[in-house]
Amino acid sequence: MKSDIECILCLFKQGLNTARLITSESTVQREILNRIASEVEKIDLNLSPALLSKRIYTIVSEVTGIADPYHHAKEQSNKEALRILPNVKRIITDSKDPLITALHVAVAGNIIDLGIGHKFNLSEDINKLILTPFAIDNSDEFKKELKTGRKLLYLGDNAGEIVFDRLLVEELLKYSLDITFCVKERPIINDATMEDAKLAGLTDLVPVITTGSDDIGVNLERSSRQFIDTLNNSEIIIAKGHGNIETCIEFPQNFYFLLKAKCDVVSSALKVKTGDIVFKHKPAIKQWTNEK
Repeated sequence: MKSDIECILCLFKQGLNTARLITSESTVQREILNRIASEVEKIDLNLSPALLSKRIYTIVSEVTGIADPYHHAKEQSNKEALRILPNVKRIITDSKDPLITALHVAVAGNIIDLGIGHKFNLSEDINKLILTPFAIDNSDEFKKELKTGRKLLYLGDNAGEIVFDRLLVEELLKYSLDITFCVKERPIINDATMEDAKLAGLTDLVPVITTGSDDIGVNLERSSRQFIDTLNNSEIIIAKGHGNIETCIEFPQNFYFLLKAKCDVVSSALKVKTGDIVFKHKPAIKQWTNEK
């Protein structure tokens, strides 16, 4: 997905939001913004917003010396998600269609996105989004693909959110799928890492791998061989959140993108309203298939 001129403003916002997490010193915040400004003239809008954003977080870490500015925020997100997990799980169990409800729960968890700085109330927003219809709903197509033994790769997104991904994984395992879950190798924004996967209980359910990098979404040039092989050998891929759709939408594999559209650039690309939830199928390119 290409970037838009609006993405440049968002880069400054992401930088300032992150700087404020670390320090109240205006001189440090200004230095970060100055460094971002020096990058603007180099920006290639043909690149994805995720790829452009990665440089911003590198700048923040270089200026402050803090490699994981969102560490505490991630801990809080995980703690809050685990607190309400039993109630959310009960909603899925009691529903007429647990798989569809679990899809809504998983996408509701996508509100936990700290980089762009939007406000949310986890308990209240999840209860609302569970009842909200998908603006793009390809769940019927998805259900038809759930056949015993098929390989499914689940690309996770944020800490906290990953707790609700676990509930969807539990439902998908009932279809006897061969599921692998994926997180980031190292911290980037509030994206989930192996530590978060263990805390969420995912490592007790399915194999968990990393992308091999700390990129936002997927950057194949920096991904591990293990990740690339798993991606290419998977018959179904669920990809959560903005970063994954921004970087994977043109990949040839069979993708289902599950997210809340949180900015005008992404919502415009999807032809939905900002704030809508989406479960979008991007079928495999016919010239490329891993199916037997």
